[in-house]
Amino acid sequence: MKFSLFFTLSSILIVSHASGSLYEELCKASGPDNTRCLELLKSDPKIVSAKDYGELSKTILQFGVKKGIEGQNYMKGMMKSKPSSAAIKQCATVLYDGVVGSFKSSLGELEVDPMTANYDAKVAGDGPTTCDRALAAEKTNNPKIAAINSNILLISKLAYLATDKLPQA
Repeated sequence: MKFSLFFTLSSILIVSHASGSLYEELCKASGPDNTRCLELLKSDPKIVSAKDYGELSKTILQFGVKKGIEGQNYMKGMMKSKPSSAAIKQCATVLYDGVVGSFKSSLGELEVDPMTANYDAKVAGDGPTTCDRALAAEKTNNPKIAAINSNILLISKLAYLATDKLPQA
């Protein structure tokens, strides 16, 4: 009897320890992006320490705003060094204004309207997708902008997955 109780308790401890943190679970849900997700999110201690989906959603959206602004600033710098690229200008202004705006809008809706927050988190991914298409149409190959777009698209996906777990008001 004692052995059975000890075995059960040990199993519970092992299982609870084996299950990862919330952000790791979210990365698993991102499918093929799992490894890149873990690398990206690990860079923000607030995301790593999130205790529930409300906190995780908020920190990922804040991360999205920060990374969106950083990406936009990089592209604005590129506009100055390569003023002939209409695609880079479109990405740096219109499209990334939309990215940052969607992440901020989602943040603002988190507690009042989780469904709208979820929608806005998803819409934030439209900017990098359209930017990639504009660059391709112009035959502009910029690996740094491609990486920024890829990361923003992933953050949008993760914010969408996290906000999808929030209780609906």
